[in-house]
Amino acid sequence: MSAKDGYTFDQEFAAVLAKESWALFAVGAVTFVLRVFTKLWFLKRFNTDDYVSLLAFGLYTGLVVTLNFIAQSGGSNLYDPGDEVYFTPQVIQDRIYNSKIVVVSEQFMLCTIYTLKASVILFYLRLTQGLPKQRIIRYVAISILIAFIGTQICFFTACQPFKGYWAIPPPSEECTTLRIYGIVQGVFNIPTDLFMLCATVPVIYRLQVPLKQKVLIGGLFSLGIVVLLMAVLAKAYNNSNYYSSGYMLWYIREASTATYVANLPHIWPLIRHLFPCLRGTTRANYTTSNQYGGGRRTGAVTTIKSQARGEDDQILLNKIDIEAMGSDKILTTVEVRQDDEKISPAEETGQGTVQKGYV
Repeated sequence: MSAKDGYTFDQEFAAVLAKESWALFAVGAVTFVLRVFTKLWFLKRFNTDDYVSLLAFGLYTGLVVTLNFIAQSGGSNLYDPGDEVYFTPQVIQDRIYNSKIVVVSEQFMLCTIYTLKASVILFYLRLTQGLPKQRIIRYVAISILIAFIGTQICFFTACQPFKGYWAIPPPSEECTTLRIYGIVQGVFNIPTDLFMLCATVPVIYRLQVPLKQKVLIGGLFSLGIVVLLMAVLAKAYNNSNYYSSGYMLWYIREASTATYVANLPHIWPLIRHLFPCLRGTTRANYTTSNQYGGGRRTGAVTTIKSQARGEDDQILLNKIDIEAMGSDKILTTVEVRQDDEKISPAEETGQGTVQKGYV
């Protein structure tokens, strides 16, 4: 037993883990179901990020199941050095098998976190489609991909030979404590969470909308702060005692928080439906400029670049509201369809101002 915090693989810890993990999982399942319901009932469609979130929820479920299995089955090769002399042959065999499940659970944890990141970043890419701010989101997406690959490389190379992950006694401390892997995982994970916050929070802050809308939208999109805090706390705890089974509790807390944060913004349409006072009225003035060549146009569609009050932020708000109202209720870009019609000389060289709004 770890003298520092008391967490070890026994029935008491297994009961604590089961109670907390399944309670947090239930909340995560509710947020996911509400997301699916909102998408199918209000928007009548699934986007790419929704399918990715489905994969993430499956991985999250696998994480909860495997961690509880390990705790209830007597633990793994994570034990205080020297304790193996007290293990019976059956206990050793059980721990070897469970240690293989630990490898699976580590992959569930890593893939859950990064799949949720992918879901969120795909959502941001859709919101910023056609806006200059999308370039920043793309950079963040690339950093997430690099972080995932780098963390996986570390996991599969830190313990050598690889089968040392389930050996008793382990060939090295790394094979049981995952100390180096944990540090590398934190170095990649925490900054990418910070990048995602830095790319989105300023946009929400500058939105020109009623305060109640800004507070709620900002709150939904700023929940990543909670994920960042949870990741920092998890690493701080794990680095304080590498031989404690308490890391399982922090895995569940971090993954659960990330699940909530990834799903809650997509329940915005349902929130607006339940609370009509949040629907409000927003009108954006789009000043458009377009120069056409002479002659006739045949079936061409030209998307005119728009600018809302000197910023792209209002357009982003409109795209957020598309998620809430359905794409048939709002237009956020101005399209000019030229169907075999003559463009006048004034139209060829002039600039026009188009106003579009919604309720």
